[in-house]
Amino acid sequence: MIERYLEGDLKAFDELYEKYKKRLYAYVNRVVPGQSAVADDVFQMTWIKALKQLHAYKHNEKFLAWMTRIAHNLAVDHFRKTRKEVSGEEMPEAAFTAGGDKTPWKTLDNRELAAALENCVEKLKAEQREVFVLRQEEFSFKEIAAVQGCSINTALGRMQYALRNLRECMSGWNDESK
Repeated sequence: MIERYLEGDLKAFDELYEKYKKRLYAYVNRVVPGQSAVADDVFQMTWIKALKQLHAYKHNEKFLAWMTRIAHNLAVDHFRKTRKEVSGEEMPEAAFTAGGDKTPWKTLDNRELAAALENCVEKLKAEQREVFVLRQEEFSFKEIAAVQGCSINTALGRMQYALRNLRECMSGWNDESK
């Protein structure tokens, strides 16, 4: 699709957009939670920047990982700019966040569990939260390392810390929910 688009086939872009828009938009919404206008802007700017740089895309990496890295960088830039405007300081990282049974009480427990987990995910450090969110989106650690601009070992370490912190945060959930 990319090659076809670069050769002038505009329908190839439509196919590319349709294939990746939902997962990319879901990622952007988790990066800037509760800020739909900002999420829309970052999503749109990601596609604009990608189109401008599509000729430089390396076909040996996954397209979604490449797009996610662009979105990540744009979100970080947005938060840095916003932070400078508000406080005059530079923000080191963007604020990243994480999102069958017909038995009603189990459904309620599952909703409560999901809310408790989301609350715990929001408490993670930005780097840990992003690794956790990207793993939920089935990114490999190699892809996560590329998005975050770090080594695979660093990405693995961040995931390990994220899981430890989530376990600790969630340890009292079942007792508190009763």
